[in-house]
Amino acid sequence: MIVIGTAGHIDHGKSSIIIRLTGIDPDRLPEEKARGMTIDLGFAWYDTSDGKRIGIVDVPGHERFVRNMIAGAGGIDAVLLVVAADDGWMPQTQEHLQITKLLGIKYGIIVISKIDLADRYWVEMVEEDIRARLKGTFLADAPVVKASAVSGEGIPRLREEIEKLAGKIMERENILKPRLYIDRSFVLSGLGGVATGTLRGGTLSAGQEIAIFPSRRKGKIRTIQSHNNQVETAQPGQRTAITFTGLDKDYIIRGGVVTTPQLIETYPDSPVLAVNLKVIEESPFPLEDKRRLLMILGTTEVEGELRLTADSSLFPGQSDLAFFRPYGPILAFIGDRFIFRLPTPQVTVGGGEILGFLDNVPKKKDYQLYEYLTARINLTPENLVRSEILRLPLVNLRKSLLHSNLSQAEMTELVARLIESGFIKEYNGLYFRPEEMKALQAEILIGMKNEFDKRPHIDGLQADQIAHILNRKVLDLETVLELMTDGGILARKKNRYDLPGRIITVTGELKQAADEIEKRLIAGKYAPPSIDDLTDGTKIKRDAFDYLVNIGQAVKVTGGLAFHRSHWNEIIAIIRNTLDRGEALTVASLREKLGNSRKYAVPILEETDRINITERQGDIRIKGKKYDQK
Repeated sequence: MIVIGTAGHIDHGKSSIIIRLTGIDPDRLPEEKARGMTIDLGFAWYDTSDGKRIGIVDVPGHERFVRNMIAGAGGIDAVLLVVAADDGWMPQTQEHLQITKLLGIKYGIIVISKIDLADRYWVEMVEEDIRARLKGTFLADAPVVKASAVSGEGIPRLREEIEKLAGKIMERENILKPRLYIDRSFVLSGLGGVATGTLRGGTLSAGQEIAIFPSRRKGKIRTIQSHNNQVETAQPGQRTAITFTGLDKDYIIRGGVVTTPQLIETYPDSPVLAVNLKVIEESPFPLEDKRRLLMILGTTEVEGELRLTADSSLFPGQSDLAFFRPYGPILAFIGDRFIFRLPTPQVTVGGGEILGFLDNVPKKKDYQLYEYLTARINLTPENLVRSEILRLPLVNLRKSLLHSNLSQAEMTELVARLIESGFIKEYNGLYFRPEEMKALQAEILIGMKNEFDKRPHIDGLQADQIAHILNRKVLDLETVLELMTDGGILARKKNRYDLPGRIITVTGELKQAADEIEKRLIAGKYAPPSIDDLTDGTKIKRDAFDYLVNIGQAVKVTGGLAFHRSHWNEIIAIIRNTLDRGEALTVASLREKLGNSRKYAVPILEETDRINITERQGDIRIKGKKYDQK
């Protein structure tokens, strides 16, 4: 199905042309009938001679209702730019043209309406003027149809041109990411809340679980209608009306979005939007940094703050990377088109394309971030994937590009091509650039070596310790470390990483401190000094104690205690012997066997519980899950 939208000045006959084309009156509100003008969005449709359905969105032409016009234009494939023969080009004609350009619409037909109200020479002059104004735009070579809704003249040719146009436009792709931006919501007796809109990105089916934005409430689709027919499944591009079960009507509001729970659950809470912004040439003034603007995306309207990346102002006709911090919720995908208007006075000043989501407005010195965003200003599917891999050393593309207009099939094809070219490699479903990964791994190795030079006594580093010594935050660092381990670059010991073949050493004062602590642990046997007592609050003794733990000569337990390895092995043997003989193992019985106090017996049994040699059942211990593992 192809969706065409009207555009043009108020009272230029857009609705009348639609009635002639389809036999359907798109003006549905009583006040529209009374005023003779379209206030909100109207809808009609008809089938071409080859059976293709054409949906038509009739948008308001009055300047007070431009926001409604944008809501309708956001879901269309082509535009009918209607200019009345008796009036010619008017201010809202120009604004609507700018809006369609900003929304990325590439196809259209020019309709000179009301030709019954002007003579032939005047109509020719109007056509020349229109052609001059459209030079350099997507409508520069569009067909011009002269028509009268009163007499019907030109309507057959308009149908022919629409049919030709429909043959050029690709049907909207199902990328399995359905979004229905609600442009109308109302209540039907016995059915509850109803939402209507133009479906994009995927299908919705009766009985399907959905979630609604911004409330993030879940429900199910009860019924679906498209063009007055009940259907089981709505397709991308179709005008769709939905009723729900399990969803209160108060959550079904204009500007909301019906989609899948996954797309809402994984959507960031309050993202800053990176955008490719263009200020229209007709903007009455430049846009300054920190300017308050109204963003319109789909049918959602939200105010927020504009942040510029370069100079303090962006002048009419200029484009640049920018950031928008919305003051309210908005569900945007990478690749979505939007319009910027001033909240007051209500003037369209620009628009553009969503490039990405950030936690905060970045600092000017964050060159790497700007590099990746700048790389996707020309937002083709390949640029999107390439730039996403520029952003992070290791990327889960399926996850990071979920909220984009890229299909899984496109992504799979692009990734295969990039792997074949050597641009990226894959590891456990994650992707990286070989040169970037090599640089990161070198950085990790240098950091670890420096740490081991300072602390040769430590038995490797945990992932969070490695993260601390790096000069930058690395997402999925543990996966990078696993990749290095698989490649033999690092050695892994439980939850620690080390340089292969590195020998743990102690010398000088550190060795003296370690020897002293070990002697005290041996002397203490089953009732050793506390760790605080052993280390005496000094760094060198703490390092010495850590060294003994790392090489396995000291065993830490709860309660701030540690035992010498030889004595700990004896304790485990006593516990095993007790359980093997069927004797009850309790705190009291262990205390008696070891000749120590409850202060030591409780931490010992808590540790054997933790390592699953024993398992507590009330006041006694039984054999644990790993009891038989020697």
